[in-house]
Amino acid sequence: MKQIIIQFGGTGDLFKKKLLPAYMHLAAKGYDFSIITLGRRFSTREEFIAHLPQQPDQEFLKRLEYVQYDMKDPASLERVSSKAQQLVGDECEVEFIYYIALQPSLYEAAIRQIEQINTHMHCTVSKKIIVEKPFGFDLDTATAYNTILTSVFTDEEIYRIDHYLGKEFMQNLLIMRFHNDIIRGIWNNHFIDHIQIIFDEDLGVEERLGFYEQIGVVRDTVQNHILQVITHLTMSEPSAFTPEEISHEKLRVLRAIKPVKDFTLSRYRSLAELQGDSIRTPTYTSFKLFVDTFEFSGVPIYVRTGKMQSEGRSQIYVNFKNTMGRVLNNSRIAQNSVIITTHPEMNIDITLNMKMPNTRWETQPVRFNFNHAETFGINTPEAYEQIVEKILRSDKSLFPSMSEIQEAWRIVTPTLQGNVVETYDDHTLPASAVRLLEEDGRVWNA
Repeated sequence: MKQIIIQFGGTGDLFKKKLLPAYMHLAAKGYDFSIITLGRRFSTREEFIAHLPQQPDQEFLKRLEYVQYDMKDPASLERVSSKAQQLVGDECEVEFIYYIALQPSLYEAAIRQIEQINTHMHCTVSKKIIVEKPFGFDLDTATAYNTILTSVFTDEEIYRIDHYLGKEFMQNLLIMRFHNDIIRGIWNNHFIDHIQIIFDEDLGVEERLGFYEQIGVVRDTVQNHILQVITHLTMSEPSAFTPEEISHEKLRVLRAIKPVKDFTLSRYRSLAELQGDSIRTPTYTSFKLFVDTFEFSGVPIYVRTGKMQSEGRSQIYVNFKNTMGRVLNNSRIAQNSVIITTHPEMNIDITLNMKMPNTRWETQPVRFNFNHAETFGINTPEAYEQIVEKILRSDKSLFPSMSEIQEAWRIVTPTLQGNVVETYDDHTLPASAVRLLEEDGRVWNA
């Protein structure tokens, strides 16, 4: 079956930086698809190709088309339909994949125009649609967008993207937890003291200011990436590694989380000075939540995430109860931890206490390390390549369900209604994030 990708937003950064390399790699693997990129910026295919950040080889260029496209211009739809019919040619079976790399506010207009693209041809036609996060701006708009989508596509045809689910570390979380008995036996509230999730960026909003003013830090990372990480950290073992069973267990976790109330919102000083008091865009948040399932009830999960920090990194610390340190009243016996680093590179470390040489039983925590690149090589598929490959194969295992998205919006709704309470100096951690753990007698691991 021939597959034709109709790429809305074909001149944007997502296409140039992520999707184009993914398409090129998948074409090299032998997948049979063509791409019609839609954009307003260039008037001709030659001009579009000349401005690509990397020049594809001649074989790939045979797959790549461009149509100048303006949603307000009815003639644009005729050009897209004509190009689609040309690519179908004599094929008997064709699948159209509509990739909507646009702001959510444009979804409805895009869907209505998709309805008008003429794909009523002599062949058998099937279809899919792909939408990027954030899916909506809150629970109400997410539900409204879904109503629009399901008026034209079935739920099975809709692929809602959170690109974090395409990262190897997310899939490795499940393998580490459920394919290793030494981990399975201790991954619960009998042994885990608390969890820290740190998603820090060293850059500011820069050229994304207009977009970021609309969404802020909660919509950018918490509602999607971070809550998905939490489901992978705390879900029960699925009966099978199928999309349906994994989604069922993730949904069980999300339904066990109450709306976040213990949170703070901040923004970095140079942005505050730029914006003034008229716009209160949050660029940093920290909060605590609990997953009230039998396995994780009582285990606090602390999260901090945002921009303009001293170092860009994404890390998860699963800290275990320090029974020996407490019994022996010995502060030198450190907590054991599983440390999962996803950026700048993928590592999993386990810290164990080991005896220091030439001492009388004094210990020091030592990291035992797994480095993904050293073990498997650096050329493993990037997240978007895995995601697009799953779409081409009709595999929904890396895509959140609408029920998951609705539960995620329910959880973060109080933070969307909160006000920025602090301005922090550029490249420093907000004091409110420090206090969040200090109030519980803890400190951030990093």
